[in-house]
Formats: sequence, C-alpha cells, structure tokens
Amino acid sequence: MSELLQVQLKNSEELKKIIKQVEVAFSLSDGRTVETLLVYLPIDAGKSCHQELLRIIKENLLYNFVFSCTEVEKKLNLKSDNNSEELFKKAVRKISKKTAHGELGELILFTLLDIYFQAPKILSKVSLKSNSKMPVFGADAVHGQFVDGGFKLYLGESKLYTSFKSAVPKAVESIENAMSKYEEEFDLIDSYIDFPGISKALEEKLLDLLDPFSDKDIAATIHSPCLIGFADPKLIVDAKSENDFKKKYVELAEEHIADFFSKLEAKNVEIDEASLLLLPYSCVDSMVADFIKYVGV
Repeated sequence: MSELLQVQLKNSEELKKIIKQVEVAFSLSDGRTVETLLVYLPIDAGKSCHQELLRIIKENLLYNFVFSCTEVEKKLNLKSDNNSEELFKKAVRKISKKTAHGELGELILFTLLDIYFQAPKILSKVSLKSNSKMPVFGADAVHGQFVDGGFKLYLGESKLYTSFKSAVPKAVESIENAMSKYEEEFDLIDSYIDFPGISKALEEKLLDLLDPFSDKDIAATIHSPCLIGFADPKLIVDAKSENDFKKKYVELAEEHIADFFSKLEAKNVEIDEASLLLLPYSCVDSMVADFIKYVGV
C-alpha cells in the first residue's frame, strides 16, 4: 500500500512555531522503545503563552476540527468574503462552556495528529452532535494513515489536567474502553468517513481494511495516541532559558513516560499499541477560561 492520506491543515509550519516540538526519543528501563511526542507552548516571563494558539484556533483550527474536510472545502469555495467567519460561528455553536474543557484538549490532539503524525481526521464527531452541551462519546479523535506498508487507525484520547499523575489512570481507562468498543467507532466511520482527497476507491479500500466483522486482525490496525496536557508552573518558571526548559522537560518526561506505559501494560495494552503526547502549561483553568472568552462560547 503506497497511498498516503492527505493532511487537512495547510499551515503546519506556522503551527509548529506555536506548538513546538522537543525532538527526543525515549526507551523504557528495559530498553524497549516507546513512541512519544513532547510539545510545548511559547514561554514568556515564566509562563506558558497560549494567545497565539487561541488566535489560530479562531482563524482556522476550530472549524477544521469541528467539521469534515468536505464541508470545510465546500464552504470555503463559495464566493463569499465571509465564508471563514461563517464557518467559525457555526463551529462555535457546536461547543458550550460545559464541554469546552474537553473539546480544547480534543482540538489540540487533532492538531498534533495532523501536523506531527501526518494523520488526517477521518471522522468528525463534534459535527454530529445534536446538543452542544453533550460531550463526544468514545474515542476523542479518529484519524488514520498508511504506515510501514499497512494502515493505522488512530483512536486518540486527550486529557487536560492540573496534574499528570491524576490524568494517567483516566487516560489509560479511556484507551482500554476505546479499543474494546471499536465496533461502535466503525459504525460511525462506515457512515461518515471523510478526509482530504477521498475517492470512492480509497474509501471502499479503507472500509474493507477496517471491517470489524471480517476475518482480518483489526486489533493490529488500532493505535492509541494519548495527549496528556498537565499543569507544571514550576517547570516553566524555573527555566533560565528555552534550552534550560527543554532539558528539564525531557528529564521530567522520562518519569512521566515510564509511569504511563507501566499503567498501560497493567491493563494488558501493549506499549507499541499506544503513543504518549505531552504538553505542559502554567494553568489549565486559565487556558480553558481564555479559550471560552476568546472564541465566544
């Protein structure tokens, strides 16, 4: 399989300057390698800065996250000077103050999977909500990509918490539940699959690959990327420079990564079936409150 699915976001380089990556590889104490992604927001005066992230959320991230690629492209191709603004306003109507915390995490996860994993969203769950005050059920993100000669279905989970340690048990439980209820995700994929450049032939191929009722080993296709955003103001305020911050971040991440994957294995999930994405920030309440205010939820 030589196909590559097209990503949805066209401004990945701009986004990578806002959600920056620390390029580092990790192994567990027994030498087994694990897939991780360490990202962080710009830091100024001892605090993580999310204003640029909020700006780009309002400009194009929110509606790309909420709606299918087909709907976004259709709307943007209309001859109107206000089509982006109309899409944004429609997207805002799909979320509420009650769900904003969870959906901010899901939006960041969507962005990271698209720009760093090169895996586009293949199912837009938020767009299917009939009540903005209700959360999305099941996996927080459904993405996919052809990788190493096969196809990976990413059933992603996101947690924005005040503490990494308190987030891990919830994250691991969510991963276990999403993997055990794959058939429910497939029903939605079967009805609403959508990604950039989709063709009838490719759609049929993917639905065949992901058919849970075939004799294929579907479990081998599923991968669980997990974003844990955690407040750590000390990590950020103590850093004397960006390089110093990255050094301390890597040292802290080593502990967090070991903790996450040990708890994952305790749930009988193999370490190569999941990825851990880390994002430290100064204060989760401040970030969510500013998100609500800035986008006008």
